[in-house]
Amino acid sequence: MPLIEWRDSYGVGVDLIDADHKLLVSLINQLYEAHEDGQGTEMVGSALNVLIEYTETHFSREELLLEKGAYPELAEHREEHRRLTQKVRDITERYNAGDTAVCDDALIVFLKDWLTDHILGVDMKYKSYVQGLTLTPAELLGSFHLDEE
Repeated sequence: MPLIEWRDSYGVGVDLIDADHKLLVSLINQLYEAHEDGQGTEMVGSALNVLIEYTETHFSREELLLEKGAYPELAEHREEHRRLTQKVRDITERYNAGDTAVCDDALIVFLKDWLTDHILGVDMKYKSYVQGLTLTPAELLGSFHLDEE
């Protein structure tokens, strides 16, 4: 049984963002299942890495859409994204460094609560600003941040 089930009430009215949120739900469910099934550190670590990478991609797209919609609380929303990303990145780095205890039931509950609370509490505030907006392929391509090595 999945940890989180997608509900229509999670939708913000933008297909791209709703699809991102559905994928994040799926990734958290995969991490939960890997953890619950004792699938080992490699599988859990892989799920954590994919989750953080996709979260960062999603946040970039969401912020671009909020800019386009002239959302007045964009700065606060960006800061919330930054805090959440850093917390998950810290957990992922600790896990990848061998601290497998960091991926416990509390982490799974945190991720579930983070996603549902963020969507229902924070993202719903921008819903009226972005409904009906779309991002062009050029805007989407520009939202990707390539790491410089």
